[in-house]
Amino acid sequence: MCTSFVLETLDGKHVLSRTMDFAFILEANPTVSPRNYAWESSTDGVNYTNEYAFVGAGRELDKYIFADGLNEKGLSCASLYLPGEAVYAPEAVDGKINLAPQEFLLWMLGTCATIEDVEAKLADINLVDQPVALLGITTPLHWIFTDKSGRCAVIEPTETTLRIKENPVGVMTNTPRLEWHIENLRNYTGLQAQQLAPVKFGDYIAKPFSQGTGTSKLPGGFTPPERFVRAAFLKENVVPAKNEEEAITNVWYILNSVRIPNGAVIKENGDPDFTQYVASMCSESKTYYFTSYENNQINSVTLTDALLENTKEPITYVVETTQNVNKLV
Repeated sequence: MCTSFVLETLDGKHVLSRTMDFAFILEANPTVSPRNYAWESSTDGVNYTNEYAFVGAGRELDKYIFADGLNEKGLSCASLYLPGEAVYAPEAVDGKINLAPQEFLLWMLGTCATIEDVEAKLADINLVDQPVALLGITTPLHWIFTDKSGRCAVIEPTETTLRIKENPVGVMTNTPRLEWHIENLRNYTGLQAQQLAPVKFGDYIAKPFSQGTGTSKLPGGFTPPERFVRAAFLKENVVPAKNEEEAITNVWYILNSVRIPNGAVIKENGDPDFTQYVASMCSESKTYYFTSYENNQINSVTLTDALLENTKEPITYVVETTQNVNKLV
């Protein structure tokens, strides 16, 4: 599952946000990966050392694995599921940077400063069909990213040769591919924030019952197409944020429209697939925002100069999972 989108503020800030919807409990927390973080590819044993520090939702396994993140240069990225569509190479290829799908974001944020950097290095990447040991499966992923330019791009490994896709809508969910979701928006051209006008039936004038009639055809389910349409409509119609603080408020309202309560979506094996956390990343302030399922408090980590210079090992900030209630009396 998962929903992601990009917003721009009136003062030129660029924010990438996402829900993390999954059945397996990920135990992810805001984690800083420092400069010069060294790790080994699980596909061919080659060692890599990241140039850039970044912060995102991470967890330590054999190495730190991240589902999203923002680096010190302002490049941000989120990985989402693309089941039934993702295609990976069966094995490592000599002369290539061979990565498991779950390592691609770790490499990208540690190596690339901009989307142009990603594009320039993409031909060297070979994504290998390599399972995540904890899950026992190879994760079918695709990636959405932005940077300080505001450009929104997507990589969907539907063939072994990777390429950048421009994303004019700035929204991504799950299967089908991005092109299908964009084309599907043509089915919703009647959506509008304004009220529908009264309609005459013979001598009777049917007036809308209440407010919101322009959104009456907005899909309400949790399938990827429905979440894509909701996020695209709300992103397009929310009052533009003047600054980063207002953007985060807007983001949390939009994310709340696609967040999945625990128990509302059940997989074939009986496990609930639900929104384990929501996150947002600002390219300019280098701030990562995070809210867990259990606690509505917004937490943040900013990649300050002091943090970048003094952090030599990964740092994980474990968020409070007890609901934070401000008791007025």
